[in-house]
Order: sequence, then C-alpha cells, then structure tokens
Amino acid sequence: MLAVPEAGAWGFDVDILTGLVIWAAEAMTLAVLLWSRWFYERERFYLSWGGGFALHGLGVTLLALRGYIPDFVSIEIANTVVFTGVGFWIAGFLQFDGKSVGGFVAIPALIWIAGMFLDPVRESFPNRVVLYNGAAIVGYAILIGILVRNNGPSRSTRRFLAVLIGIQLLANGVSAVLAIMRPPVSFASAPNAALLFFPAAFCFIAFVAGTARLLTERSEEKLKALALTDPLTGALNRRGLINEFHGLCGVLRSDRPLIAMLQFDLDCFKQINDRCGHQAGDAVLVAFSMVGQTSLRGRGSFGRMGGEEFASILRVGDMVEAASIAEAIRLTLKRQTINAGDHQIKVTVSVGIALAVADNADLDLLFTAADRALYTAKECGRDRTAIDTGIEAFIVPAVDRQGEVESPTDLRADRQVVALKQLAALGQR
Repeated sequence: MLAVPEAGAWGFDVDILTGLVIWAAEAMTLAVLLWSRWFYERERFYLSWGGGFALHGLGVTLLALRGYIPDFVSIEIANTVVFTGVGFWIAGFLQFDGKSVGGFVAIPALIWIAGMFLDPVRESFPNRVVLYNGAAIVGYAILIGILVRNNGPSRSTRRFLAVLIGIQLLANGVSAVLAIMRPPVSFASAPNAALLFFPAAFCFIAFVAGTARLLTERSEEKLKALALTDPLTGALNRRGLINEFHGLCGVLRSDRPLIAMLQFDLDCFKQINDRCGHQAGDAVLVAFSMVGQTSLRGRGSFGRMGGEEFASILRVGDMVEAASIAEAIRLTLKRQTINAGDHQIKVTVSVGIALAVADNADLDLLFTAADRALYTAKECGRDRTAIDTGIEAFIVPAVDRQGEVESPTDLRADRQVVALKQLAALGQR
C-alpha cells in the first residue's frame, strides 16, 4: 500500500523491472479482491481501498514501461496516478472510521501536480525526487494521523499499521535528503536508491497483512455485536443485558449502591398486530426501543427480551431514582404518536422494578422480582409502574393520574414512593 520511488526518470535493470511487474500485479489483485468483497458487504471503504490499489498498480505499470512509452506518461502521469491512489487510501480509512471524506485527501496528488508546473522541478531529476518524496511524506503523515486518532477496539493493529507507514515515511525522507546532498542524474547513478525499494516492498507486504487483520477484527466486532443485539430494534438482546449486569456488578459506586432491573411490557400489543398488521407492530417496537435507549443514554443499558418485552439494567442510588427513570420512559412513550404507514398509533407500557445491592445481586432473583412487579402493574390497570420490595409490589403514584381515585394497591405505597409523588408534583408547578 506504499508508493514506489519517483516513477519514470530512472533506468531499471531486469531484476528491478521484474519486481515492479510483480508489485503491480499484486496491487491489481488486491483491488479486485476488495471490490469483490464490496459486492457482499456494500461498505464504501472497500471501493476506496480497491481504487487505491488499482491506481497504485497502474502507476507502477506505467513506471515499468519506462522507455516504451513517452516520458510524460511514465513521469507526470504515472506519479499523479500513484498519489491519487494514496488519496483513495486516505478516503478509505476515513470511511472505515465512519467519518466524512474531505478535500484534503487530494493533497499528495496536488503537491506533485503543482510542482511539475515549475520548470526547475520538472527539468531536474534530483528536484523531481525531492518533490515526489515530499508529496509521499505528506500523504503518509495524513494516514498516520487517521490511524492513531482512533482509539477503538483495533487500537493495537492500527498502531502497528502506523509504525509501518512511519518506516516508509522515513525511507522517503532519506531518499529526499540523499537527492539534495548527492544529486543523482538517474536512478542507476544513485547507489543508495535501489536499497529504498526494500523498505517499500517490506512495508507494502506487511501493510497488506495488517489491513487484513484490521478487517478481520472489524468482522469479529460486528459478529460480537450481532450476538448481543436484537436485529429489529438494535437494542441489546437478553444475552447482552446479562453481560451488562455482570459488568455493573463489578463497578464500585458508593453513590449508586443498588442495581435496578426494569421490566417493560407493551400494553395490548397483540391488538396492534391484529388491527394494524405486523409491520406496524414492528414500528412500535422500534419506536419504544428508541425511547428507552435515548432515555437511558449514559445511565444504564436497555434491551429487548423478546416479543413486546423489554428490560433495563442500571445502577441507582435508591428506589425513587429507579421509579423516576421508569416513569420518564413510560410517560414519554404515552405522549408519543407512532406513525406506521397509514396508521397513527398510541401505545402505553407497564413497568415492573426490582432492586438489589450490587455486591450480592442475583440476576435470576432480580428477573423474578421484576416480573412479579410487572404482573402487579398489569393487574392494576396497565400503563403504570410497580416496585417489588421483596414482600409485595407497590404501584408508583403517577403524575398523569393525579386527582384520580387511587386503588387499594396504590394506597399501600411505602414512604419512599410517597416521596416520589411529592417530588413529581413539585416538578409540575
């Protein structure tokens, strides 16, 4: 993935020419492989990387044809093609990281083109060598910057790739310095120039291997994410929530010593499917998932247990905090109108809450207690939140039902839940 010494103005012996032909063939093969993979995954960076390798191979081919084609083609055009390929590689890494591609990807090619408009550069072999290496150094520096700025899961592989590009950058720097200190008249007259092919060839092969590893790690991360997420809503699945639970248990939070399990069940969901169709039902599931994930962002984990059942696991300071979060999600969904084709759907959700001290929390017991509380919420009329205390479940007095006659279950709320009602009332003033 690394550019070759300045194309066209040098004479090559048979061994070097053979090496260039092999180099070009490898680059073209990689381009075809990357483009083939794009047909399966439709990731744009495959097109960009494939384009970079194709242009690299074309530039090296024009270089190898030195003496058989006009100098303008083997010098100006060949190197312009090579540096355009570098720009495609830069664009590919930006796309790989999910970032937008800016005009700066064309800087290496523009440096070369601008320099070749200057007569002292165009007519002097040493000056062309310096220009070529300067443009290459800029391109490689941009690539290194993109690689080291990302601290994702493939951090070590990215650092390895950055080191490889750094080696090639240093080799280009050495070539430029030698061209200034001992100006050669051709490649054959530069005794150290041929040695610069070795780091370039090594880095090219190693970079291809490193990039393949980067793609493998990306595939592994995607498979891991698929194993832990629900394909319809993008929320965590049951396995993902279980992993989050174990992660939360291992975190020391003196300000939030409790783990809360929030169980959600969409009310009368079967009627939505029967009346509006399963596509509308899926739209409701996706909409509620967005509500849950947005409401809990940075505070806990949200996932789909299956069907119309969802859950959340988070660290809280007390029962009031857990109830407040559950009520916020319930009210947000209740006030939302979900558009699903020709249907405008209003839906509510019932919530069951269970809490345990993080140090000795048992996931199965939390699930059981949250289910018990959810059953109480459903039994008492749906569209409400209930908390299991270990002895019985209490309905949380709701802001949207203030002034209504409370059920016997509502009246059994303990002091903390009454405090929640008072806090909620203050928030409405």
